[in-house]
Amino acid sequence: MTAPSGSRDDATDAGTTRGRTPPGVSRTFAALSVPGFANLWASGWIWNITRWMCLFLGSYLVNERTGSPLLVQLIGASFFFPMFVGGVIGGVISDRLDRVRVIMTSLASLAVLAIVMSVIVATGNLATWMLYPFILAVGIGGVIDFTSRRTLIYEVVGPQRATNALALESMALSGGNMFGALLGGAIIQYLGIGATFLIVGIAYCGAFLLMIAARIAPRAPAPPSPTSAIADLRAGFSLLGTNAPLVSILAVTVIFNLFYFAFVPLVPVFAEQLEVGAFLAGLLASAPGTGMLLGTLLVASSTPAHRGKVFVAGTVLAFAGLFLFAAAPWYILALGIIFAAGIGQAGFATMQAVLTMDAADDETRGRAMGLLSMAIGSLPIGMLILGGSAAMLGPATAVMVSCIVGLAAMALVVRWRPESLKMR
Repeated sequence: MTAPSGSRDDATDAGTTRGRTPPGVSRTFAALSVPGFANLWASGWIWNITRWMCLFLGSYLVNERTGSPLLVQLIGASFFFPMFVGGVIGGVISDRLDRVRVIMTSLASLAVLAIVMSVIVATGNLATWMLYPFILAVGIGGVIDFTSRRTLIYEVVGPQRATNALALESMALSGGNMFGALLGGAIIQYLGIGATFLIVGIAYCGAFLLMIAARIAPRAPAPPSPTSAIADLRAGFSLLGTNAPLVSILAVTVIFNLFYFAFVPLVPVFAEQLEVGAFLAGLLASAPGTGMLLGTLLVASSTPAHRGKVFVAGTVLAFAGLFLFAAAPWYILALGIIFAAGIGQAGFATMQAVLTMDAADDETRGRAMGLLSMAIGSLPIGMLILGGSAAMLGPATAVMVSCIVGLAAMALVVRWRPESLKMR
């Protein structure tokens, strides 16, 4: 049987366009010349926009209803907790099952949940506690998408296009952050909460249809595995003892998620202190994604040779920007500073996935991404710590302290894991 366009069998064919950019195709968007990738990328854009819309929606509603920084941070913890407990499990699923079908099943399930939430709002029965299981479900979808979509992209475009394609995927992540929060704030203010849930559900349906239209051939049935799923889990964790570059990537990822990204659910709290409404709060929450979008465009167009240095330097720049954001007394100043921090995020995010997959082989790539998911899953711990410290010290002081600790931890990584700067 001949695989349709965009199949993974095509991805390793040296005679295809995967090794060179066809005439007339911008180097920045070179991966779009690969059949199937454009639909896969568009689906990822929708997924990321709705994902960040849901996080902003949950944070905004809990802050509006309770005024508690800790309860707001619990929304973020619910959102990211599945990545910690389910990362390697998601990686095993990615390595064993057809990744296209796994992603589509997740999208269909979340579409149903979002539409149900819109009905609950329309009937006046929404309780604050209901937001937590909904956000938890979106977080589970995030694990599935993270471990399957990026590995699928690597297979579809091939290793020669991987840096460009994954930079574009990071652009979708940053664009989702930017547009998701901005759209969430605008829709809440002008159409209402129920409309926001309904639009999220419709968007999931659109992403599902794009996955169908990508026409990526199903994975060829694998021979019966000689090992159990439990053995595969153990093999995934064994990478921690044998793969030094992977350990360095995971160390930086844990630091960044514990001490940087933990601030995200607190953006509506900062916006309230800066005396702005829902729309400008959404704009503030979108600013890091806007900066990250610009940064990923720069990476996609240049394909840097020293990827480890970009990874580490971007992390340090983001921490410095966040520290200044927390101290900013005016809305416009805070907006500009957090935008600059987003450029630093781009260096971290664009290099994170491609360095991880380059550090692994074909058979363990999904599990390596699962370990990366678990490292990202340390974020709920950081959110709870930051939520508690914000309640005691105030949001601004707590965020500044978090940045100082994060920068100190990065200095230790560079000192004791020098390979973090040498990865190419």
